[in-house]
Amino acid sequence: MNWILSAIYIAMEVAGILSAVHAIFTVRTAQGTIAWVVGLVAFPLLGLPLYWMFGSRRFDAHSLAMKEVLCRHQEKIHEIHSEMDPFRVDRSAVLPSRVGDLSAIAGQCFLEGNKLDLLIDGEATFSAIIDEIGRAQHCIYVQFYIMREDGLGLHLLEALAAKAAEGVDVCFLFDSLGSAAMKPAIIQKWRSRGLRMATFCAHSGWRDRWRLNFRNHRKNVIVDGLVGFVGGHNVGDEYLGQNPKYGAWCDTHARVEGPSAMQLQMVFAADWFFATGEIINGRWDAAPSHSASQRALVLASGPSDDHERCTLFFLNVISMAERRLWIASPYFVPDEGIIQALQLAAIRGVEVRLLLPMKPDQILVWLASFAILTELTHPNIHIHRYTGGFLHQKVLLVDETFAAIGTANFDNRSFRLNFEVTLAVSDADFTIQVATMLQDDFARSVEISRDDYESRPFHFKAGAQAARLLAPIL
Repeated sequence: MNWILSAIYIAMEVAGILSAVHAIFTVRTAQGTIAWVVGLVAFPLLGLPLYWMFGSRRFDAHSLAMKEVLCRHQEKIHEIHSEMDPFRVDRSAVLPSRVGDLSAIAGQCFLEGNKLDLLIDGEATFSAIIDEIGRAQHCIYVQFYIMREDGLGLHLLEALAAKAAEGVDVCFLFDSLGSAAMKPAIIQKWRSRGLRMATFCAHSGWRDRWRLNFRNHRKNVIVDGLVGFVGGHNVGDEYLGQNPKYGAWCDTHARVEGPSAMQLQMVFAADWFFATGEIINGRWDAAPSHSASQRALVLASGPSDDHERCTLFFLNVISMAERRLWIASPYFVPDEGIIQALQLAAIRGVEVRLLLPMKPDQILVWLASFAILTELTHPNIHIHRYTGGFLHQKVLLVDETFAAIGTANFDNRSFRLNFEVTLAVSDADFTIQVATMLQDDFARSVEISRDDYESRPFHFKAGAQAARLLAPIL
């Protein structure tokens, strides 16, 4: 028996060493590489399963699927891009000066001719979505990370089923992990009513079966290719503030009418193809909104990117701030690069405001944020904890003419592991709306300082520092 156990341990040690070599060549950061190598060699029994579930930073299956789309449908893709040509904004014409750089990062151009509406809280968001679904004539594409068949979920599904009964093409895509409550029987029930439902499952193939790190965190609705919705809301009663554990739910979506809705539809089409192998028919004849000229860009990011688009996007946005930089995020565990960029902005004289939740829903992430905030102690950096309920919005504002709303949090998961989508807007009127909303949110918050952390008991600070060590996989 002893020799069997010894053989197993030797085999695990060899596997740990081989995995450590793999980590040296694939893990993107030096700190992460060192952590994995030490863990795999010293503790292979624990390190091996953790590494193969959480260690990978690239999702090649999605990248290969996108290459297949490009190869098989070049003519259709060229046609879609031709439809957007009249609305493209020249990079040199976009203000402020460095916003144009975001086009290169996103691989998309800013498009003008949009009408943008800020949707504050779940009631406004889902009322607008349901109303737009009711006006659909051709196609409805829906994508959420979390989908529940509760009161809100049933309301949305019934609205979609009614349009499917009219002959409208209805596709619904949700993440297999985030929407684990959507059991096969539930999915089949709604398929029988005309909804084409699919799950985005990043660990379905034999090669990716144990890679649980990758999730599709996007939340989009596109109606007839002309109106889109994007933001932080998922589908569940808690997003209407009906969960007593969290109380009022602070979240934000945006309604996009115009050619940028077609960029959202392209994001959905790529994810739908990966999940099903099907090309959506869609409606691709983009048209500007009546009497609208707002400029917007859709940034899709994820672990299949050649470059870390999400990280580069936020680094660029932080660097272009000249007067103010306001960030609202429920999960704030950025890496050193983002922390240094925020410090540099403060040193340049930028007013940096961070709005974070007072209530935790993920205790480790919440704890880790306290440890990180000790590095952001410059007089120009003001950190607020939201007390009006649970803060879940992902919103960013720069100066007077730029704002971004989407699904990405300020953490490693959103920057490198999740499929995310962000709406970047270069428009003074929309930025004023976002600033007014955030000012109201800051009024329902309390400002904290390093003293608030230092006054905490030792076990809290020890927990915060320990949680920070897990930041790369939180």
